[in-house]
Amino acid sequence: MKKMHLNRRRFLTRTLQAGALASVSPGFPGAAFSSPSPARRSRMRSLDAVADRQVTVWRPQGRFTKNPDLIRFPSGKLMLVYNDCDAHWPQETTRLTTLESHDDGKTWGTPRVVSEADPRKGEERWVTPRISRLSDGRLVVICDQNDFSHIHEDQPPGIWSWFSSDEGRSWSVPRLTGVPGFEPDRIVELPDGTLLMASQIFFKATRKIGVLVMRSTDGGMTWKDRSIVAADAVHHHSEAAIVVLSDGSLACVLRESNHHGYPSYLCFSHDGGRNWSRPEPMPFAGDRPYAKQLPDGRVLVTYRNRSGNRGTHAWIGDLRRNPGFKSGGVHYHDRVKLESGELCIEDLPGATTQYILLPPENFRSDLFLEAGLRVEGPPGQPVASLEIGRLERRLDVCSNGLWLYAPKRDLGPDRASGGRIDLIHKLDMTKPRTIRLNAWKGLFTIQVDGKVVMSRALYNDFPLLETWFGRAENGKGKSWWSRAAYQVSNETEPHHQWEWRAETGEHPDQYQLDHMLELHANTPSATHRPDNGYSSWVELEDGRVLMVDYSNRGDPRTKSHLYGVYFSPEDFRT
Repeated sequence: MKKMHLNRRRFLTRTLQAGALASVSPGFPGAAFSSPSPARRSRMRSLDAVADRQVTVWRPQGRFTKNPDLIRFPSGKLMLVYNDCDAHWPQETTRLTTLESHDDGKTWGTPRVVSEADPRKGEERWVTPRISRLSDGRLVVICDQNDFSHIHEDQPPGIWSWFSSDEGRSWSVPRLTGVPGFEPDRIVELPDGTLLMASQIFFKATRKIGVLVMRSTDGGMTWKDRSIVAADAVHHHSEAAIVVLSDGSLACVLRESNHHGYPSYLCFSHDGGRNWSRPEPMPFAGDRPYAKQLPDGRVLVTYRNRSGNRGTHAWIGDLRRNPGFKSGGVHYHDRVKLESGELCIEDLPGATTQYILLPPENFRSDLFLEAGLRVEGPPGQPVASLEIGRLERRLDVCSNGLWLYAPKRDLGPDRASGGRIDLIHKLDMTKPRTIRLNAWKGLFTIQVDGKVVMSRALYNDFPLLETWFGRAENGKGKSWWSRAAYQVSNETEPHHQWEWRAETGEHPDQYQLDHMLELHANTPSATHRPDNGYSSWVELEDGRVLMVDYSNRGDPRTKSHLYGVYFSPEDFRT
């Protein structure tokens, strides 16, 4: 295995090094494409505008309804717990509140407060409650306190628990669990009665957030036997969702809090959560994933989408056949179509089309991003763009040339202006060209049809941004893309290769378009910052799924409400 890894590194190193001097051949190294496939989806499925699938769960005036978690009783009654507060980061009273529904989530009521805290009185705010129903019929709510006081592994624990033996009509006094960290997963019960609780914590050895899990064998009274699910020096692994699979093994779906192109990750355990496999990338990027196995063996995950359009999305699939990283696509007010072996991004005012790729580990990663394209538009106006986020190197393509921007950190007071053009290369981009952004041992070059036309030294590690190609909101023309390729050789992370050709009949984000479902859209604008995406769901008696979440769409500034969406696995196929 070690020899194979070294051979792969040598292959990629040779490819990248050769690319510093010459362009890639039209086929791209290692590319193997099948014949064109039938016409594929050009838009993701969405239930956002389907009125009979949407329901407003709870909208108290002047409040922020935060982070609901949902359970279903054998009788069919539904119960959720949420944080009723004044803002996303509360400054006033936070109330852990339960609601009930007796009609499959159409109407909600019977609010009961489990606990409340007021920072103005010196009390620590509550953050994210979770609720579980145990096999003995008891309910247990857990919640973390103020993140900032309990995030570091040398800070004291701040996750508390409450129990109810009467279906939530009354609750026990709070008990400090002793589980360190914050933003816990809901308590998960194993077949032998062992309880697991995952949380996230800042590790001093890595200076990164990682996920741990602790176990209880006395019904949640005490917690011990800490094990690490995922922790390293590159990723912020967080917000775990543990799934008990039908074969007895465990899967854990993770948020990756670096964002900017990093996907969610997946780990497995075959010994009840004592040991976990190395994290592997998933085909979506989701905050606060919520995951459970369906009767047919597949796993359904709902999450706040972070690679593509903002909102709450869903994915369904076999975790044992995880396809790995897939490119995400941002599509706001745009129109794209495949025609004559090219992907056409049309000229629509204010439209955004971005295909997001996996970021390099740091500025010492050797890489290239190459695309075959042509454009039309007014001279001196950006039409298409390519950007490598860790290097903060963005190239705008105009009909009469290329603009390479200086990193924003070098701009000083001009940073807010949107950038400064560092280098300009004039050429006719209305003809098909191969454009290549190449980084090799600290030298960054722009190549056109195999010839270096711009170069700069890479001597700083810049903040992580998206690595992408496509059209920015300020684009003024029309572009045609025939192919794209991206390869990265990292220091500690696995190397990465990605390739796409329009002639296959697929879009760069085709997997996302084919396999994901938009449940709730929340489009950003100059006056609106989307806030949603701590979802939870249950299966109803008739086979439908009810998801609940919070959202600030349509609410006054700093406020939100709870909403629900009804869907089924069949919605992923229609």
